[in-house]
Amino acid sequence: MSDIDWRKYKNFQKYEFDCKHTGENKMRPEFLDILQQIRTTYGKPMTITSGYRHWTHPAEINKDKLGAHTYGVAVDIACYGQDAMDLQVIAYGYGIRRMGLHQRGAVSGRFIHLDMADKLIGFPSALWTY
Repeated sequence: MSDIDWRKYKNFQKYEFDCKHTGENKMRPEFLDILQQIRTTYGKPMTITSGYRHWTHPAEINKDKLGAHTYGVAVDIACYGQDAMDLQVIAYGYGIRRMGLHQRGAVSGRFIHLDMADKLIGFPSALWTY
């Protein structure tokens, strides 16, 4: 159970960040603080499609190295087109230097990945597409 005061994050609910495999939630407040600032600047709802992931989550278990989601410093946000562009620019302004873009296929499957694993875990800065 997280000891985060979720009331600080007026635009988010804890369950949005729960691991969809285990139900656990080990999001880091340093990341959530920045994410709330991004949301406030963005001014629109942000649908979190993936937050914390336990290392046994199907998207993590076969990786050579655990991903940023397992450290509680990453999210995937459903968006596409101009909204994805706007979020990328805003996130960069708040120091986010790790972003992944999935903008192909059905609109319902498009998202942007934001994380701070470079600052909080020691991962390299990166920009990638899926």
